[in-house]
Amino acid sequence: MNINVWKYRYRRIRSLRLYDITRRLEIRSWRKNLIKFVNSKSTPITSQTIRQWLNMRPHSTEAAGIDPGQVNSNLLKSIPRGFLTDQEFWNTFGEIYPKEKEQLINLAFGVTQGRIELFGWKPVSVSIPTLELHSRDSSRIVENWASSYYWDINFYHSHDHPEFDVKWLWELQRFQFLLWLGAAWKLTADNKFAYMAREILNSWMHDIKYPFGVEWSSNLEVGLRLLSISRCHIMCMDAPSWDTGFLSKLVAWEYLHGIHVREELTLHHALGNHPLGEASALLWFSLLTPKFIGSSVWKNFAFKVINGIIPKLIFPDGVYAEQSTGYLKFVLEFMLPVILLDDSRDKGFSASALERVKSSLEFIQALSDEGKETPMIGDADSGSAIGWRLSEYWDFSWLLAAGSTLLNAPHIASGIEKLPVEAFLNVGLEGLNKFNSSVRQTGRYIPTSKRIASGYVDFPVGGYHVSHDSYFRMIFDSGPLGIYPGFGHGHADALSVLLSVGNKPLIADTGTMHYNAEAHVRGYFRKTQSHNTLVVNGHSQAEILNTFKWGSDYNIQWDDTVVRDEFRLFSALLRTDFFVHERVVIHFIEKGFIIRDRVQTDGAMSIEGFFHFAPDVTIQPSRKNKFVALLGNEVIEIIFTDSLMTCDQFFNGSTDPMQGWFSKNYGEMVPTNCLGFCRNGVGHLEFVTIITRPGFSLAWPEEFVHS
Repeated sequence: MNINVWKYRYRRIRSLRLYDITRRLEIRSWRKNLIKFVNSKSTPITSQTIRQWLNMRPHSTEAAGIDPGQVNSNLLKSIPRGFLTDQEFWNTFGEIYPKEKEQLINLAFGVTQGRIELFGWKPVSVSIPTLELHSRDSSRIVENWASSYYWDINFYHSHDHPEFDVKWLWELQRFQFLLWLGAAWKLTADNKFAYMAREILNSWMHDIKYPFGVEWSSNLEVGLRLLSISRCHIMCMDAPSWDTGFLSKLVAWEYLHGIHVREELTLHHALGNHPLGEASALLWFSLLTPKFIGSSVWKNFAFKVINGIIPKLIFPDGVYAEQSTGYLKFVLEFMLPVILLDDSRDKGFSASALERVKSSLEFIQALSDEGKETPMIGDADSGSAIGWRLSEYWDFSWLLAAGSTLLNAPHIASGIEKLPVEAFLNVGLEGLNKFNSSVRQTGRYIPTSKRIASGYVDFPVGGYHVSHDSYFRMIFDSGPLGIYPGFGHGHADALSVLLSVGNKPLIADTGTMHYNAEAHVRGYFRKTQSHNTLVVNGHSQAEILNTFKWGSDYNIQWDDTVVRDEFRLFSALLRTDFFVHERVVIHFIEKGFIIRDRVQTDGAMSIEGFFHFAPDVTIQPSRKNKFVALLGNEVIEIIFTDSLMTCDQFFNGSTDPMQGWFSKNYGEMVPTNCLGFCRNGVGHLEFVTIITRPGFSLAWPEEFVHS
């Protein structure tokens, strides 16, 4: 057996708690009762039998709190004034965001014609939410799932059909396109949009046979679907087509979603975005529907889970523990809406949890220019907890703006003059007024801290250094692989460098591509060779175990930043099972960078290094070991000072070896330029790379010549 399997098992055993065992027993008991009911009725739970099953729940009554009129009344009381149910909210939206109003209506119209785009780019044709799969054989996969208990389904890589990825199906069944239909109904008063939402939900409820099917095999996906359905319900409850008969059925299914999320909450797995997202969905639903049996218990339980997870999931310096900016966005999309609801009523969040959320927004602010073009670090699946999709996925500015109002922290939105549209859709009229008042009172630019104002900031726990001037922004990664024991969404990217020029990415992270389709493609985007650092003797810094687990880990240490008037010096040391790598990066203010690499290993070594460029960057050789990178009108020189360095590896969409690919959206990859360099040696190697603006000559600072 692969030694990495044993390494993972050892780490997993070390991390086990008594609660991991008792929680698994609770879930097993829950599933046993489901099977007992299904067997007693000789039929799955459907729209015809769902109330019978709900009434078998402990402490249930005939009504089980599922009266659509009462539910709607409670929704109106629970939603803050000036939010999704309020017509003034939508009138204001149309006035302030006319372009986005038209965009929403067009998106909704597309749904009525059976057209949507998954992850913001992949067009699919749907009548009811079933994906047009790639082949008849892969359709059989879903058919087999439909007759299997959700806990027995293995939805990972199919060896027979490697092109098939369950996330396409899950993305459809998140139902986030229902938000467009609900908004279009509120904006136009055209019942066809609400009617289409009703028909889609009716079709889905008619076909579902609980507890069978992949629709239930990820509890996080169930929570996401509950968020979408409940938001659509909020917007469409006053539509003529949403009559009592339909609402009675819908509310029963919403209640089942809430029960399922609570019973299947994945607290028995490694810490991550899943339990946080599930608890947030449960909290959102329980705050909206306080009269459901169990809602009060769900609410208290969800607050407890979230208050316990957030201080572990977000480090004190704001870095997200999974080492992923995409999943930090995901977590914040879960958190901000429930902070909005909690702010109006319960005050159930701990001060520590709210402070960590604020710190994470400050981290985003440091990585990017006002949240725009936030760099890709670690895994990302282009998924959204909310799903309006009116802005680019990597534009996090709306999170900064929304967070600034919900957390009373105006500095988080420094530089943002107008409330972004997605922020408005999540904070409402009160948030809009608060944001505008803050801009008027404080002015536009407010430094987050003296460190950021001075042009650099260290994140000592999460392991990032950010340094910027009026021309460059550099991010140096000295962080861990991810969350112990599997490090699931982390990439083997230690000591990598990201570089932007004029707020546009130059040297970039390559992204993620996909999860459950072709395993070799998944592996490429995770391994070291797809990042801007070194590969030694062909080894990735960590060894892949499976789709979301790493077999091996690495150790990384960073030194305190050295600051002088002319430069800033950052350094870190990486230790793996195969080699030791020290990297020092010196940022010469307004001029460029010197990168010094030292590598040590036993015996002979072959070192490969890579610079991956954003797709709109072109590379031209200038002379031996000197290259020019062109980004629009900007010119950057890259110089390898070691005469023994070989720098003749150019990749652009190569498949053998796989290199020179860039993936900004899930499931989509495009060719991009990659510059590779290599050097051979024995025992110890040291070399220097210079990245600079033309006309500047950079030299190693004299005070560090012998260090």
